Amino acid sequence: MCDHDARPSSVGSFAVISREPVAEGVHRLVLSRHAADSAGSLDAPAPGQFYLLRARPSAVLLGRPISVYAFDDASISFLILERGEGSRELCSALPGSLVDLLGPIGNRFMTPRELAAGGTGPLRVACLGGGIGVAPVAGFALSLEPGTFDFYASFRSTPYGLEGIADRARRLVVTTEDGSAGTKGMLPAVFDASEYDVVYACGPTPMLRYVKDATASVPFSFLSLEQHMACGAGACLGCTVRTTGGNRRCCVDGPVFDAKEVLL
Repeated sequence: MCDHDARPSSVGSFAVISREPVAEGVHRLVLSRHAADSAGSLDAPAPGQFYLLRARPSAVLLGRPISVYAFDDASISFLILERGEGSRELCSALPGSLVDLLGPIGNRFMTPRELAAGGTGPLRVACLGGGIGVAPVAGFALSLEPGTFDFYASFRSTPYGLEGIADRARRLVVTTEDGSAGTKGMLPAVFDASEYDVVYACGPTPMLRYVKDATASVPFSFLSLEQHMACGAGACLGCTVRTTGGNRRCCVDGPVFDAKEVLL
């Protein structure tokens, strides 16, 4: 699936540069990539990888797995959905406070160029993001050549996490369940898998089930999965994913899986 070491390589505390709400219950958290407690800095993640994050101080023992949304020379950004105590702490972090990070963890999205190597020409590419799942596919899409992909983003209401996508995508299609933006409805209302050779998707499980079924005849289809996890190093088996090849670990064998192999 990738040529990156899936095990976490960086650990430390990093200062919050900014934190702001971008939609109801969703915050963008921007951290310095330079460690506050050492002279080190974060290793650059590959598109699709994630980190374990924990606010400092914290009432929870374990970090929360959060996909990378954006990364540059000075900072790393995450989109965080408030779900429990750990994510609420992160969504309340103030500038200057510290967040413990472990990562980058997991595999990455293979690029269309890699998939087309030795083929007859460029692939028709679609990136699909549902809700908070827009973060990893948006980060990946922004690493692709402009005009080489279509981007579909589905939300319950207010869209978010799409900065820069419209300028780089061949086509940006937004749907909302309440009709407040884009097309009213969900992904099946606008997506035709037969138009594509490769599909990248992340979102809630019902959406990923649909994508898996809809892309059964598509040459390449990849799903980025979310699972509860503890260690992030593949030791605890707390993030088991069922596949046609047996049980796999979401943290180090994923989070990106071949849609044809994963059982949802």
